[in-house]
Amino acid sequence: MFKGIRFKKVLIISIVLVLALGTIATAANQVYQKKLTATYGRIKFKVGGKDVTKEIEKKYNTPAFIVDGRSYVPVRAIAELLDMEIKWDEETYTAEIIDVKSKAYEEELKKRDNEIAELKKEIEKLKEKAEEEKAKKEKDIKDIEKELNSKFGTYEGVDFDIVLKESSNRIDVNITMDLRDVRQENYWNRIKHSDRKALIEDIVDIILSEISNVDIYGSIYDEYYRKDVLTFNKKKNSSLSISYGSSSSSRGYYDRDIEDIVYNEFDKEKIKVYIDDIDTRNYEVYLSIDLDISRSEYVDIKNYELLDTLDRIADKIFYYYDYDHDDDRVIIDIYVDGKYETEYRIYGDEKYGKYYK
Repeated sequence: MFKGIRFKKVLIISIVLVLALGTIATAANQVYQKKLTATYGRIKFKVGGKDVTKEIEKKYNTPAFIVDGRSYVPVRAIAELLDMEIKWDEETYTAEIIDVKSKAYEEELKKRDNEIAELKKEIEKLKEKAEEEKAKKEKDIKDIEKELNSKFGTYEGVDFDIVLKESSNRIDVNITMDLRDVRQENYWNRIKHSDRKALIEDIVDIILSEISNVDIYGSIYDEYYRKDVLTFNKKKNSSLSISYGSSSSSRGYYDRDIEDIVYNEFDKEKIKVYIDDIDTRNYEVYLSIDLDISRSEYVDIKNYELLDTLDRIADKIFYYYDYDHDDDRVIIDIYVDGKYETEYRIYGDEKYGKYYK
């Protein structure tokens, strides 16, 4: 585009010089007349490869000509061929050629430059706002962390260190303790499952009261035994799930698979459940679950409804763990609001499980 503009400017300068050598010329502020001999008919005009000489001569009634080997062409014709505008000043005998497109381009470029400048300003504002929000979030997380350590840094005699880490739509809660001290271990062992559950619920509630619409994952880790003694998660639009203990299967499977099975099946029945213990060894899976319902609500549940849920859980455990021997079994101890109710048991060769008091 700019090469074309430069070409047009050079052409305009040439045209102006040609005009200066016309029959009426100005030199040293003096006007004089001079007779010239012109040759017509030799100059042709082409636009896009098409000869438009006759059209131009007819339109402007001013054919091009040659004088002393120099070509003279009608200024208006050339200007309009180049999409330029020409103005004639009768008083000063001045032909002004205006590059309309170039002027428009310059105005458009100026407009675009202004828009770019405004966009850059907006980008800088957004960056500043993002930095402020990031700093505020970091401050909020630290404030929440400080509050949690103040309230639960020592709980039922056990010393905890609580650290929060925030990522995209997720907060990790890392709670550490050190049971190398016998007193600390005794304190920990004396804490009931219901109290451990209450501790986690309080921590999660405090976090969600400050930061909403996030998933929360966490654990209580013992530095002495180097293992998680409790894990938990609270996903958006889901209930809090807690797993006690960290037994591992000799077959190399993970307890989290069982947790997902249990939580998913009880979610279907709109029953909140906590897993107090999981143990997978040889060809047996043992679970201890606590149904978060009242005794009266438990009594209202029909036996076959709960058995159906437990059977589905057992079927999936048998399937995922590839248990296919007759002596394979799933045992589930059932607690209601912290109190033992019954034991569910099913063997690999059975279709339905049974209750054992």
